[in-house]
Amino acid sequence: MGIVVNMSKNMKKITLAMLAFLCGLLVSCASTKASDDKGISIEAGKAVITKINYEEKAVKYGLNVDGYQNVTLVDCVKSTKRNIVTVSLDDFVDCDVTIEFSCDIKAVDSTGAQTDIVWFINEVDAGIPQLAREKIDSNKWYHFSGSKELLLTDKRQLYISAAGIQRENLKLYIRNLKVVLYGDQIGRENVEQKSWLDEPSLAQAYAPYFDYIGFATPLRGVLENVDVLEGLSHQASCYTMENEFKPDFIFSWQKPNSYQDFIAEDGKSYKVPVNTPPMGNINKILMTASVYNLKMRGHVLVWHSQTPDWFFRENYGSNSAAFVDEATMNARLEWYIKTVLEYIKAWEDKYNNGERIVITWDVVNEAASDNASVSQWLRTDSNWFRIYKSDRFIVNAFRYANKYAPKDVLLAYNDYGCSSYNKCGAILKIVDAIQAAPDARIDVVGMQSHIGMGTPLTGYNSFETSVQRFVEKGLDVQITELDIGSDGQKYNSEKLKSKYHDFFVMALNNRKTETKNGIRGITLWGIVDERSWIYNNHGSKQHPLLFEKDYVCKPAFYGVLEAAAEEAEKQ
Repeated sequence: MGIVVNMSKNMKKITLAMLAFLCGLLVSCASTKASDDKGISIEAGKAVITKINYEEKAVKYGLNVDGYQNVTLVDCVKSTKRNIVTVSLDDFVDCDVTIEFSCDIKAVDSTGAQTDIVWFINEVDAGIPQLAREKIDSNKWYHFSGSKELLLTDKRQLYISAAGIQRENLKLYIRNLKVVLYGDQIGRENVEQKSWLDEPSLAQAYAPYFDYIGFATPLRGVLENVDVLEGLSHQASCYTMENEFKPDFIFSWQKPNSYQDFIAEDGKSYKVPVNTPPMGNINKILMTASVYNLKMRGHVLVWHSQTPDWFFRENYGSNSAAFVDEATMNARLEWYIKTVLEYIKAWEDKYNNGERIVITWDVVNEAASDNASVSQWLRTDSNWFRIYKSDRFIVNAFRYANKYAPKDVLLAYNDYGCSSYNKCGAILKIVDAIQAAPDARIDVVGMQSHIGMGTPLTGYNSFETSVQRFVEKGLDVQITELDIGSDGQKYNSEKLKSKYHDFFVMALNNRKTETKNGIRGITLWGIVDERSWIYNNHGSKQHPLLFEKDYVCKPAFYGVLEAAAEEAEKQ
């Protein structure tokens, strides 16, 4: 393993030790703190407030009360404010935040009456949200806490309502006040924006553990951009084309207009297109990989989507024409796989000294049902299933791929939703069928890994559970399309960082070694948030990747680096 970086074991240890040091240093640089004597500490994505607003006559800080230190006294009769206890949120106007607060309060009323303590935020657009409320006895300590997600549209404050409070009889004692605001807009001015070119390489950090670290990329605007390619070749050792290796693109959306005879494995002759189009984009993509010393995953040979409808019809006709029979479809399937795989191999032989560029092919993509049952585990809404009514097209695809692909190219079945127990079970049935065919070969299950903040990574019925079920079949796993959506949560860069860190820790703990099968490569489905396929999905902006506009490193990037540094320290 370790396609890109080839160094001695000692050199790897030295490099990774340096990485561990740099990772801590760089993360520190990315989270510069600012604080003041008002009890406010601000860092990237987070602010912490530990004092109520000062009022000279009414408020005293740092008292010792009931054996507790650093207690704040509010003498309500001396206060000139409408709301006696306030915490200013003025510094966070226009911030979309999650607010979490807690404190302990003792009310001392000279009459012995109870005091109704109600914490509000005066954000009108959110309906003046109440965070906590309790009627408390005099001279006893009570704990208050609460949280709220909201947009602060103007200068705002967290406060104890004056309604119902008899201030002429009341003193309030407050300790352990902590108001935490999480929001991606907070503290951005304190963060040094770092380009992916200026930070350590993910590919190098993970070279001792995985075959590759990769990204999915479009051709236009990214792979044709020399500046982007410089960063991509620094951070990655492999890439996957988002679209250009799919059948629609291979055919350039053109119906054939001339045919030739193809002798299929049944010995009969069938009409197939004279050739595929010139594959100009394929040539350009392969040459880019060769020049920048990058590998590729081939995505995808057989898929229900982005495959022209005429490919399944008699005489390659329109969608009103009848579907062909199974034997004819077998011939077309074999011809297509043979044509693509042999073209790629011939290009590698001629222009890349015979060294593989495409190291894995997704032979079949997304053929399992989302609602798998004991009797039906295949997707039925595809032209492939409409013709075959079974998994024979899947098995045949792997038979043909094994026949025409170089033996050092891995063959993968790729699907989404793999962490679902039932979907994983459906994929395992497909694997069983492929493995039962003596002339078929499957090496890898591609787990697309479009997961969310709430996806369990380890433990019972988790993502790790599915990885281990595939490994038990004697297969390796590739993480093929990783991104992490919000699952309806408000975006917070630090929480996303933690989730990415934990995902890569899980992957490292389940990696392939010389003695066992496991995860052998990770591809993220996109590079920057703004070009992610889910950026505008699910009713709000998604921020699912490691970089943002202009290829600036997000905290999530450092979370991935930290996981590698922690693993290096164990070696």
